[in-house]
Amino acid sequence: MAAAPASLAAGLAPRSLLAVWQTDAFHAEAMADAQRLLFGERQIDDSSRILIEAPEIAENGRNVPVEVRTDLAGLESITVLSDSNPFPLLARARFTPAVAPRLALRFKLGGSGDLIAIAEAGGRLYRAVRAVKVTAGGCGG
Repeated sequence: MAAAPASLAAGLAPRSLLAVWQTDAFHAEAMADAQRLLFGERQIDDSSRILIEAPEIAENGRNVPVEVRTDLAGLESITVLSDSNPFPLLARARFTPAVAPRLALRFKLGGSGDLIAIAEAGGRLYRAVRAVKVTAGGCGG
């Protein structure tokens, strides 16, 4: 079993092990492309059961605290995107029933725009959106 970590470190991992890492989605420059790579053509419904906590005005775009919580049953993943970044996909976390349905991170935002959280729960996709105004120090400055 020790060979597996060594193979990963050397870049020799089987493609099946890397299949869960969405490198193409992280490199997508358009929101629609990132979402298509992550979710295909699946329907995404708006939901009030996803809460995005982030400052309404971020004075420092280089360090914006964001927390996403939900009470959706059967949570499988939370994906966070920003329509103001050159690469919209910010983070993706998978969940098991043993952990709290909460994701808290800090992001660098390229400017004012929307944060989008997409939760996959019970085989369906749900979305919440929160506007954040960045006053200085984003990806562009």
